Amino acid sequence: MSADLNRRGARIPHYLSPLSLAVAVAFSPVLMAADDDSSDELALPTMQVWGTQVSSSSEFLSDQDISIKQADHLSDLLRDIPGVDVGGTHSVTQRINIRGLNETDLDIRLDGASQYASMFHHIGNLTLNPDIIQMADVQVGNNSVRSAAVGGSVSFETKNALDLLRAGEDFGMRVYGGYGSNAYHQGSVTAYGRLSDKVDAMVYGYTIDRDNFDDGDGQQTFGSDGTVSDILVKFGVEPSFGHRFELSHDHYRDKGDYSPRPDMAGSANAGLSGDLELPTEYTRDTTTLRYQYDAGGSTSANATLYRNAMELNRDESQITIRWPANRLSDNTAEAENLGATLELTSLTELAGMQHEVTYGTLYNRQESRAQYGNDPWIDENAITTAGYVEDRISLTDRLTVTPGVRYDHFERNAETGSDTFDEVTWALGLEFAVNQNLTLFASARELFKPPQLLETFVYYQNGTILADDIKAQTGLNKEIGARYQQQFGEHRINANLTLFQTDLDDYFANTYDGTLNSGAGGYIIGNNGDVEIEGFEASVGYGIGEFNSRLSYAKSDADNKTNNTPALDYNGRSMDVGDSIALNLSYYFPAVGVETGWNSQWVLTEDNVMPGTPDKDSYNVHSVYAQWVPPQADRLTLTLGVDNLFDEQYYSHASRTGVARGFELDDYEPGRNIKVSAAYQF
Repeated sequence: MSADLNRRGARIPHYLSPLSLAVAVAFSPVLMAADDDSSDELALPTMQVWGTQVSSSSEFLSDQDISIKQADHLSDLLRDIPGVDVGGTHSVTQRINIRGLNETDLDIRLDGASQYASMFHHIGNLTLNPDIIQMADVQVGNNSVRSAAVGGSVSFETKNALDLLRAGEDFGMRVYGGYGSNAYHQGSVTAYGRLSDKVDAMVYGYTIDRDNFDDGDGQQTFGSDGTVSDILVKFGVEPSFGHRFELSHDHYRDKGDYSPRPDMAGSANAGLSGDLELPTEYTRDTTTLRYQYDAGGSTSANATLYRNAMELNRDESQITIRWPANRLSDNTAEAENLGATLELTSLTELAGMQHEVTYGTLYNRQESRAQYGNDPWIDENAITTAGYVEDRISLTDRLTVTPGVRYDHFERNAETGSDTFDEVTWALGLEFAVNQNLTLFASARELFKPPQLLETFVYYQNGTILADDIKAQTGLNKEIGARYQQQFGEHRINANLTLFQTDLDDYFANTYDGTLNSGAGGYIIGNNGDVEIEGFEASVGYGIGEFNSRLSYAKSDADNKTNNTPALDYNGRSMDVGDSIALNLSYYFPAVGVETGWNSQWVLTEDNVMPGTPDKDSYNVHSVYAQWVPPQADRLTLTLGVDNLFDEQYYSHASRTGVARGFELDDYEPGRNIKVSAAYQF
């Protein structure tokens, strides 16, 4: 459901994705002629659901849209968002992609803790369980000095006891079980409650057991049979009004006998290393202490202390193909983030104008370590410090301007060289409310990215060097657009489009040089020209009564302007993802408590690829669902869904694709999957 007024409650997000400025201006006379009084919010009752609220700068999805999907992979949460994709079908290869940029160009946080890592090019850097996520806020592109990431940010918040408690209750419990025909089963138990008037607590345990799935062609992959478990413990303390402290620890473990290259097709692994499977354990431990102050006055504050540690362990003792002898052992890589953030917001009036000023500072120390057998191999670190200020100024009742400035300092102490980089960057945003239904906006954000630490779980670190003349990557992101929403009687309409251009100067790339290391070869990390990414995200939503619909279109094109070639991603393929069209339909039957829906996605062929390499194929995939919450027993939820209804053979353009050493690498998504689940809340 894309409509802002839905059966679950009259929740209206702070922003909806914009309509192109040009289109908005062209149609503004019609929009301004609409009756402003018709846009009053509906007073609908709100029902507590076990869902995930997903908001983005390009679209909004409601709680129920997400809970009904029975999510077991990040793609279930995020692929509906224009401009966003998630690559990788294996449990250890979840990779978020925004406008063609992968997670190493994004700021991804879980309960405020940085998830940044560069673990291993055949394995992803994210270990997240979608079931426990309460909210995901996706910023498509970077438009604010509050973030330093080149491509945007994703902030995940896990559930807490106050999210789950029903009115008038002090304790509760939820049990959940689910089954997927292709091929897994999962379950969770959650206990939560108020320990006193000021203290609340939650304990959550989850597990999913996966077998090797079948793709749309009926071919069974291999090397994905394993178990994921997640335990979250969270305590909240509210000593007085407006003040809240929250301490949480999340332990995530993914364990199984996995293929050596989990991001490649099973057939590619079979061709490259036979039927070899490696005992693998991938864990994450995230501990956070957070403080929030918001008493409804002119000042608010947020502070976070965190430790996020990821560890990848693989028994590679049986690999004899292309692996050096001293790596034939039980090998471990660790990536750890220790950090703190502080952000203060104050409302003041100066010179007859209202100012919403945000001050922020952060510190992060990233440690990267690897060990092959008993031989320590890598021990390096990078320290980031930053400070910023942003002022949202209401020049008039309709016009706001938001200038911002940020300072970043990056100290790199690595096997490939040590250096220090710093930069002052700026951002400027404008927003004009034509009327209460239509808002126009434009923004520009200067970008900065220093050379990061290399991937941790890889042997060639000592054969890799930084180019002597390497420079930090800089650039500029520009956006322009508008957003529109209106209610005409029972009819609800919203329309949104963003036009963007992102210029990245001195783009980083790895270049192989066979003369390095006395002829053994190695990689040079340096700057590889200037990259331009441009495109748009658009959507239109319509609802009437219990019916809701949304149609979206996203397009981005990335080119290396220096080399006159497609811009390349981490694996040497074009970073472009094909134009994506999505249609979402839903209808709720209140008399019986049943919601039904249909989701469709069409992705067009991507032909902006290097000469001599295959295009990224088009595909269309459809899913249906139904969820029943009996009106007489609303603690029970039964859900039925079918993903990939027509058994489409396809791969995400954000996944591993192409050909290597004669083998097709395409990481095909699962074929038809019938999902059923039941949950009961005591």
